[in-house]
Amino acid sequence: MSYKIIEEIGRGGMGCVYKAMDANGNLVALKMMSNKVTYMPEYCRLFDEEVEALRKMNSSSVVRIVGDPYDDEDGNKYLPMEYIDGETIDHIVKNKGPFNFHEAVELMIEILEAMDHIHSHDIIHRDIKPSNVMVRSGNNVINSASEYYSGYTRGFVPGRICIIDFGIAKDAKIGHTGRTVGRIIGTDGYMSPEQAGGLNIDSRTDIYSLGCLFYLMITGLPAVPTGANDHETICNIFKHIPVLPSQAAPGVPVAIDEVIKRAVDKDMTKRFQTVKAFKEALEMATGLATPKVTVGRSVDNDIIMEHDDVSRRHLNIYGCTGNNIDGTPRFYVELEDVGSTNGTGVNGRLLKKDKISIDYNGTVNYPEVFLAGRPELSLDWGEVMSKLREKAWKPVSLPPPPPSSASDDLSVAMALLSFLVPVVGWIVAAQNSDTLPNKARKANIFAWAGLASFAVLVQTTIILLLIFS
Repeated sequence: MSYKIIEEIGRGGMGCVYKAMDANGNLVALKMMSNKVTYMPEYCRLFDEEVEALRKMNSSSVVRIVGDPYDDEDGNKYLPMEYIDGETIDHIVKNKGPFNFHEAVELMIEILEAMDHIHSHDIIHRDIKPSNVMVRSGNNVINSASEYYSGYTRGFVPGRICIIDFGIAKDAKIGHTGRTVGRIIGTDGYMSPEQAGGLNIDSRTDIYSLGCLFYLMITGLPAVPTGANDHETICNIFKHIPVLPSQAAPGVPVAIDEVIKRAVDKDMTKRFQTVKAFKEALEMATGLATPKVTVGRSVDNDIIMEHDDVSRRHLNIYGCTGNNIDGTPRFYVELEDVGSTNGTGVNGRLLKKDKISIDYNGTVNYPEVFLAGRPELSLDWGEVMSKLREKAWKPVSLPPPPPSSASDDLSVAMALLSFLVPVVGWIVAAQNSDTLPNKARKANIFAWAGLASFAVLVQTTIILLLIFS
């Protein structure tokens, strides 16, 4: 397919990226590797590995290939990619300053989920930095940060962020060495110490970079400053300890300090060992953690079932909060078999390495759950609910909607009766407070107005009697 180049939108050491249009009139980002480097086998390998890495993944938060790679007659290599209408985090922070804290948390959780998807395909990005994470325009994932922060953490639409530039991504299955040409392409403060030192790396190198990225998002400052040259920058990577984010920026909770410190620890063995662990720590520190009860044979579970057929970690049970289509809160329990050997029986069906959602309606009306399919290993829902509540899951019962046939207004006759006999108004208000709040409010007003008028009348009568007696 031929492409019409519109304009250059980015340039780097190996080439540039063009905004282009395909034969069908669709916008694409055309990534070009210059013939100045394509004659070198290691650079051609980087190009091919980027194509292979992107083809492995399928996520709206990871840039997609939209056409076949090709070469031109001059030896330049081209890769047609998804055109993203938006801004990089680097551009946003430089032009607008740090993100609102709650917005930064929203975006960071989505970034971590995207990185978990990348790592699940055994891909190490190795170049996570603000210029390689884009925020799409016009895609409102959540109505407001306050809605997200108050606990509606599930069911939001993914894809507001997009991770780009897998030019030095590496397949974790092939090897972990950092001694590749990718190491010397643009040294910056987002590179992990082990990568800067040319040591063997794994997915924890991305975790370090993600910690530095989040630090910039909430403070507007780099966790590790870039030096005047590569040597100075590498020295900073090895030695510089960033100021705690709660001290560097107003409004950042102290609880975030420990999350950042662990993510950017110079010692990779002391960092979060997985992106998922990073995400869980961030959710816990910001009050967004989904309460979870674990069930299994080992003693570190919330509910212990000592039986040979039960796996060490058999079930995860989450107390979830979300939104129904009409916007009303939805409370539900998510039951996840986390890879047990013998699976889990749920109402006679086998659940294995999968999960199901069960709506909570204020009553214990849950399915029959047998670990390993054995009736003697039945799940006690009463115990589960008790432990979920201990972990701060607070589902609420919603009042029933007002009957469609009932009028939520006070008739003239009832208003007059409430005024003349206040006790009638109070009875009407009490009977309709939940279902017809407007009728109850008006009855209450007329009742109190009637009582006040009666009191004034009695007081005036007594005064007149005293005067004329």
